[in-house]
Amino acid sequence: MGERRLCTAEVAGSTPVSSTSSVGFDYGRVDVIFSRILAATDGTEASLRGVEVAAQMVQRYDAEFVLLTAVSVPQHVVLAANMDQRNIESYVERLAQGSLSSAVALLRQKGVGAEVKAVVGPAAETILAEIEASKADLVVMGRRGRYEPKDLILGSVSYRVSRHVRVPILLVP
Repeated sequence: MGERRLCTAEVAGSTPVSSTSSVGFDYGRVDVIFSRILAATDGTEASLRGVEVAAQMVQRYDAEFVLLTAVSVPQHVVLAANMDQRNIESYVERLAQGSLSSAVALLRQKGVGAEVKAVVGPAAETILAEIEASKADLVVMGRRGRYEPKDLILGSVSYRVSRHVRVPILLVP
């Protein structure tokens, strides 16, 4: 992967400083090194904006990229449809392809490679588990995606992830 590059964020109202200095501390700049970025998508426009921002960061900072979608299969759907294992797998595959297709097309257009994952489980919990498993050091998500009825009580997926994640998270409006 080569040398790591710095992701520099200017603090509001500060004077920009050179990004080549990495020794010492300047209160006008925060240097963070991201080597593995995870973007979660559910196929919505909001999540696609998050994927686009993540792809730009991957290109700019030469980071590894993990593109993730979480596919939730409610138990009542399985029971009501009387689905066998093969039908469940086919259903999950269709949902995953639907969630990932726009994001993968965007990455191809930008020439960005990614490790693409589709994982079955409740969205927030699955994303949090994959963040840990993939050793991502930055998470990028769109702020408004699909809503489930439980979101009215628990909050959106991005909100629940942001409350429990142990690495920096960038929520893209």
